[in-house]
Amino acid sequence: MTDAMTPDAVPPTTDPAAAVPPETLPSETAQSSTPQPMPQSPTPGAAASSFPGEVRSGALEGPGEPGEPVGPGAPVVAAAASAPREYPQALRGPWFRWWRPLLGLVAIAACLVVFFGAMLLYLLVLVVGQLAGLDLPDPSSLTDAWFVSPSGLLVTNLALALGIPVALVATWAQARRGGLVSSVLGRVRWRLLLGGLGVSLLLLVPLTLGSSILVSRLGLAADAGSGADDSGLWPLTPAAGWVALALVILLTTPLQAAGEEYFFRGWMSQWIGSLLRWRWLALIVPAVVSAVLFAMAHGAQSPWLFADRLVFGLVASLLVWRTGGLEIAVALHAANNLLAFGLAIAYDGLADSLLITEVAPAEGAASISTTLITTAVLLWWAHRRRPAVAVPEPAVTGPAATALAATALAATAPAATNPAATALAASDPVVGTASDPASMEKTVVEREPAKGETA
Repeated sequence: MTDAMTPDAVPPTTDPAAAVPPETLPSETAQSSTPQPMPQSPTPGAAASSFPGEVRSGALEGPGEPGEPVGPGAPVVAAAASAPREYPQALRGPWFRWWRPLLGLVAIAACLVVFFGAMLLYLLVLVVGQLAGLDLPDPSSLTDAWFVSPSGLLVTNLALALGIPVALVATWAQARRGGLVSSVLGRVRWRLLLGGLGVSLLLLVPLTLGSSILVSRLGLAADAGSGADDSGLWPLTPAAGWVALALVILLTTPLQAAGEEYFFRGWMSQWIGSLLRWRWLALIVPAVVSAVLFAMAHGAQSPWLFADRLVFGLVASLLVWRTGGLEIAVALHAANNLLAFGLAIAYDGLADSLLITEVAPAEGAASISTTLITTAVLLWWAHRRRPAVAVPEPAVTGPAATALAATALAATAPAATNPAATALAASDPVVGTASDPASMEKTVVEREPAKGETA
């Protein structure tokens, strides 16, 4: 630090005419005649953005409670960097308050009210139609055969796909940025999603067919829901109307898989993670809770089938964490369901596949092994593409960046409470290069004088 930055470097003078003008280097007389604000300790994060990706340009915040406007002459803290937030804690930003998760729950409840309200409205229309002699579908008369028909499969997949808008609405209600449920960048990374889908299919097809043949040849397969018979994978025995079923599966199964991932690995994991301050708890607890609830949501099932779905939920959470978004998890889930439904209609076993409640231990172990191998390769593939895994901090540009740099340099000088010395330090390139870069993390910005106040 050069001597020109300190008032002590200016020799005192008794001649007022010889005094150095305040515009250059202020003298003792100029300093005593101009009231200066008292220096205060900076408060990290006090001027952080309200929401991720937003740079605040309105009222300044002081060292008190967040959002409290500062008084005249009070210093504020300039955009101090906060700790990186991974996907499970993406909603726990500097704007987080204890009541924000409640807004997400309210949004989920509102979506449920809308859903059940639509069902009640249909029942009302059904009653009126029956009284009028109209023949409308009666939900109480639906059988298992309807659920495996093209229309039944279409309705089921689209109903599960509603998890996407529900998660987006709930995330927006809590964080005012619904895209954070898709990834830490606030959007869907389509290259990662489509690439992960291709890699998943390339791995799952040979692994699933190979394990199915091996289990069948060893006589360890269960009779129900096995797809191919003991003679092998050929010849194919497609179900009646398989073309319509194939179209419904190709068009809506990815949406169904995405809906489940957006709800369980997306909103639910982030909602739980926003309640936890410690990083490892925020990684483990949401993964376990969402995986257990995901497996239980499939209804009654044998221990091996439950374990298979539980492992899938856990590795999906691992993929979300290590890639910073839902894209790879959605790709794996969609590829798995596309292959399962494709084999089911190829061997006329769609009803057994959709309504399956039990698998043989060998089949469960083979399915778990296939999932683990595919997950390992997907992690390696995604790591090579280096996706963002933490919410990026908002960048400060323009006049705000200039003021931040000037005040960061002034904070390291003994005369930082003098506005003229601060301006000199900011405009001097030699002085600017002599500052410590670490000091720019926490700096004090002085408020501009209001109208009627002295500078």
